[in-house]
Amino acid sequence: MKNIKNNFQQVDSYLEKNEEKSIELLRKLVSFDSSIEDAGTGGRECEIQKFIAEKLNFLNAAIVDVFEPDNDKIKDLPGYNPNHKYDNRPNVVAVFRGKRINKNIVGNSILLNGHADTVEPGNLAEWSRDPFKGEICNNFMYGRGTTDMKGGLAAAILAVEAIKASGIELASDVILESVIDEEGGGNGTLACVERGYSADAALIMEPTGLEVSSANRGAFLAELTVHGLPAHAALKGCGINAIEKTIKLINALAELEKCWLLTKRHPLLSNPTINIGQILGGTGASTVAGECTLRFDVEFFPRDYREDGTEYIVNKNDIKKEVDDCIAFACAGDPWLAKKPAFVTWYQDTPAFQTDSNHPFVEAALLACSKYVKHAKLSGFPAGCDGVHLAHLGKMPVVIFGPGNVKNAHTINESIDIKQYLLSIKVIANLILNWVGINE
Repeated sequence: MKNIKNNFQQVDSYLEKNEEKSIELLRKLVSFDSSIEDAGTGGRECEIQKFIAEKLNFLNAAIVDVFEPDNDKIKDLPGYNPNHKYDNRPNVVAVFRGKRINKNIVGNSILLNGHADTVEPGNLAEWSRDPFKGEICNNFMYGRGTTDMKGGLAAAILAVEAIKASGIELASDVILESVIDEEGGGNGTLACVERGYSADAALIMEPTGLEVSSANRGAFLAELTVHGLPAHAALKGCGINAIEKTIKLINALAELEKCWLLTKRHPLLSNPTINIGQILGGTGASTVAGECTLRFDVEFFPRDYREDGTEYIVNKNDIKKEVDDCIAFACAGDPWLAKKPAFVTWYQDTPAFQTDSNHPFVEAALLACSKYVKHAKLSGFPAGCDGVHLAHLGKMPVVIFGPGNVKNAHTINESIDIKQYLLSIKVIANLILNWVGINE
């Protein structure tokens, strides 16, 4: 027991001595513009993935697999998002082999999954600092991807590096995945599952603010188009304004969301929502709009509860049907839309997942977190993430844990708390040592 305790202390000591090195790795990852393009149909992840592959080779991984997702191999898998191209957009997967030499050692394998892609920075003029410089102010590093989720990805790499640098022999395998196209729906991780990468448990390093999340909401992206009748604005009564008709459908979706807020509850997750994200309509102020396209996001639970309190797994197709029926009912109540109804097209699918809170891996993550966080907390992750593919298709218990506040994700002046980032490395290293086991 003394030797095992010394191993934990040795890893902590290594990380404390190399804090500047840890900060520099995150700054280096932030320096790459690895944004997706056009909702993930394209992307600029190539250069950061080359760098990460070199880093993992330097750490003497037994396998460093660099490969581009193959649409033909994943197109029939649940959660697949079509029409994405992957030339020069490789995944990187490293396998660090362990070997159990004592039958009394736990010896569970672990898979660490993080995405190297980000959303685009948007209008650079609105940033107070360069989004690709990783500048630090008041103990926060600023830059695109600091929180979502280069901070978590760097933390996992550094946790493995600290264990190896401390000369510790693990009792089972550690698989580290740096994937692409998470922001476009998750085909990168889907390709890793199809390729056969699996473990006894998986950790997704999304920003949870150092809380342990065992569930996440799912998300759909959808659109509909309303067709009106264009006319000169001076003769508005001769036309049918597609934008005004679209507003009726927006109000119907708002009523559905209100119904969900009143009837759906989850112990770890905030209520399901419908977000109106984009409206594209009309050709100019002097013309009655002849067409209007609405794009929106639907967030939903992995599990729901009946009136008697019993739990059941949510069928994502039931959520789609509720939305479809809502739009159909609203169209039926309008004389014009009854003749020319709008139909919902679902174009991105990120299902929900949940790992039982009493699962040994959830308990191990809470134990590791409690060593460094005063009030270790079990929570739910509000957004969709790649954990769903590992949970549903990979059949692994999944926990989400990482540095950063998800409220900072996708924002102008995205940033991460450096102290929280450094703590997360220790927590992940501690979890690996406890879950995977040490040969002593």
